[in-house]
Amino acid sequence: MTIRCLAALAVLIASAPAMAQTPPGPSALTSSISGIVKEKTTGAPLKDYRISTNVKTTGANGNSTTKTVSATTDEQGHYRLADLPPDQYNLRAQSPRGFTGSMSRLVTVAGGDLNSIDFNFTLTGTITGKVLDENKEPVPGLFVLLVSKEYYLGSVGYFLRGASTTNDQGIYSLSSVEAGHDFYLVTDIRRRNSPAHSEVPLNPKMRRPVPMRTWYPSSPDREGAAPLQLRSGEHREGVDIEVKKSPSYCVAGIASTPNGPGPLRVDIEGLQPSSGVSNGGGMFMATTGTTTGNDGEYRFCDLYPGSYRLTVAERNPGPDSTWAIATIAIADRDLADVNLSTVPGVSLDAEVVLEGPLPQTPVAIKPVIGLTPLLRTQMPGEKSTVRPDIPGTQTISGMLLDDYGIRATLTAPGLYIKDITYAGRSVRFEALHLGSAIAGTGLRVTVGQDGATLTAKVADKDGNPVADSTILVMPAGVTSEGDLAARIASGQTDQAGQYKSATLAPGKYFIVATSDSFDQTPESIGKLWQSHTRYQEVELGPSGTAQVNLQPVGIR
Repeated sequence: MTIRCLAALAVLIASAPAMAQTPPGPSALTSSISGIVKEKTTGAPLKDYRISTNVKTTGANGNSTTKTVSATTDEQGHYRLADLPPDQYNLRAQSPRGFTGSMSRLVTVAGGDLNSIDFNFTLTGTITGKVLDENKEPVPGLFVLLVSKEYYLGSVGYFLRGASTTNDQGIYSLSSVEAGHDFYLVTDIRRRNSPAHSEVPLNPKMRRPVPMRTWYPSSPDREGAAPLQLRSGEHREGVDIEVKKSPSYCVAGIASTPNGPGPLRVDIEGLQPSSGVSNGGGMFMATTGTTTGNDGEYRFCDLYPGSYRLTVAERNPGPDSTWAIATIAIADRDLADVNLSTVPGVSLDAEVVLEGPLPQTPVAIKPVIGLTPLLRTQMPGEKSTVRPDIPGTQTISGMLLDDYGIRATLTAPGLYIKDITYAGRSVRFEALHLGSAIAGTGLRVTVGQDGATLTAKVADKDGNPVADSTILVMPAGVTSEGDLAARIASGQTDQAGQYKSATLAPGKYFIVATSDSFDQTPESIGKLWQSHTRYQEVELGPSGTAQVNLQPVGIR
């Protein structure tokens, strides 16, 4: 190698690190989103909030993947998400305290950076107080449950949204309570583990009274409950609950499998409010339970009058697991010989049919169909989700003879879930009572392929676009408040005041844009029910599109 070549090589080696340290210029195909997270009432910046969104990327092999891009707000509440290709993004702002306190905004990136995409948070609060008996003495070890009254699958229910336990002084503290929403408080006895044979005396006269379920401020039933609503960031103190007491009752029996008594898990839980999913997400709590001996005998005590659910499950569930579920009611005496025998889980065929002629090209998208137990926690080994072809059939196995809600989603242009029937009855927007039809009856999921779309542009009276406005789309044929609650669709406008619906069934709808809060409470749904026919009407034809211009209005 010549001296000249060696010198040239040395120059290249020396310059390599410098070239590696030169940052690449920003891609002309990506943009950034930035803004401030602040408290809605005062405008104070909020630090350590996480802003995130999902970004679709395409690899060298042409396969699409999704990655999460996130940023954390600084002292001034500022955030910035970079390297975002043109697309529509659902930005999620999350409180540093975890799953409580979150917001989302829809943003469309079409080239160029987007600034001032701000989040105005209504902060969660706390409720504290004491639980006292009739003698004003503290009651330790009681659960205080935060309860939301709302519609779910067309009916009003009471759903858990939080919980606390009283300490030795009877003090409780509920944190992360959503502001601007009516909640109820109710006390309850919950013990994770109980002896298989309670040592409570057999003679009812020798038993100590037990605290009843009591609704704030001092009612043994829901009708006497008073709701609470917090302001943004409020810390409500002195919310004391005076519990009532009742005689202690017991329930006893034998738990068996098809092969006879044995060591089984038996749980008991009061009904409504109880664990289960809801429109607000729902909550699941451990129930009072025990593991029986080889004789299968159980005895629960310290029960007050009311309705309860008993469940029996094998300790080590597997493909051939068996279960039992029963509802009991305690009035003014013990219940004996409440014998429960487990049965194998049942199977349910989910058949997907395509309405109209089959397309020449097979449908590649598969719907997701799942069953969710209502008002209880899913049992170990209980399966619930399938993805059949269109058309096609898959079996949902390991189900119990119980009530379920149906989750069915399908994201494909022009396709939508038109109906779901069980024994000829539509269960698309109501509870599925599994076992209410003859054995072998399955679900029939009808997919329509003439779906329509709706777009809306929301502007104020001066023609300025209104970002982050809530759009409510209500079918014109709803027949009741519960039906409206089950069928309503909602969405948000992006920063340009634009909204595009998911695929909708053809038909007539009423549309409204509002900045008012909306939820599934009877109060909110009741206002919509009274006024929904006064909102803008639009007719969506088969495979059609429609565009409407809206001004935000209040929900009255």
